[in-house]
Amino acid sequence: MKSQSPNFPMLLAIDIGNTCIDIGLLAGDAIFCRHKFPTAPPAAANLQRRLAALAIPPIGAVIGSVVAELGAAYAAACRSFSSGPVLQAHSRWDWALQVDYDDPVRLGVDRLAAASAAHRAAPVGQAVVVVDAGTALTVDAIDAAGSFRGGVIAPGLRLGLKALSAGTNCLPQVELAATTPLLGKNTADGLRSGALHGAAALVEGLCTRMAAALDTPVAVFLTGGDSPLLHPHIAAFHTCDPDLVLRGLAGAYRQRTA
Repeated sequence: MKSQSPNFPMLLAIDIGNTCIDIGLLAGDAIFCRHKFPTAPPAAANLQRRLAALAIPPIGAVIGSVVAELGAAYAAACRSFSSGPVLQAHSRWDWALQVDYDDPVRLGVDRLAAASAAHRAAPVGQAVVVVDAGTALTVDAIDAAGSFRGGVIAPGLRLGLKALSAGTNCLPQVELAATTPLLGKNTADGLRSGALHGAAALVEGLCTRMAAALDTPVAVFLTGGDSPLLHPHIAAFHTCDPDLVLRGLAGAYRQRTA
């Protein structure tokens, strides 16, 4: 990981997902460097090496985690590298959204962070649909007034492939491929097409239904680890930003520490 601009105050944002951890160094909404690695407990030497490679001490750090036992561990590991507060994000934070959800405390900080960043980036007067293609595929709706209205949770592309392989006798485990044909002519391509084109169709259909329910123009944002694979296959106009969660974490941190 290399810092591209040591001339601005930098904030370290860490998004701990079920499969991968994303680390980004931000000045405002601009991400000057990022790194992704598999989710695991923070081995001190490895994490210190990654953080030391930033080349510039961050003015603070924010950690958002959907893996309960890892958030506090990463926050503790960051404190020796930060010249400012190190905070672990929580759903109870002020995300600059109204949260219309049965139990807001149980709403993942990754979904809130992405929703907050997307609402802030969307044109004034437009509702937002946020698609996060990670371990799970989530599709969330935020109305034009900034109310998080709820969403859909489905298996992610890779998780669906693993489930088919584990739950059947004859279906193999396959990897995703960006050039997968729609009409698979063998079992492996059929599985890949089901994951990739099936997810794209699911997203397009849900976006259409959510736009109708919100009854207002909608800006669609696509994020998550598999968003680069998915976005060429989604016909509806959308913004693909794999770093949306990091931007949302950074925005909420700055609002909380202002």
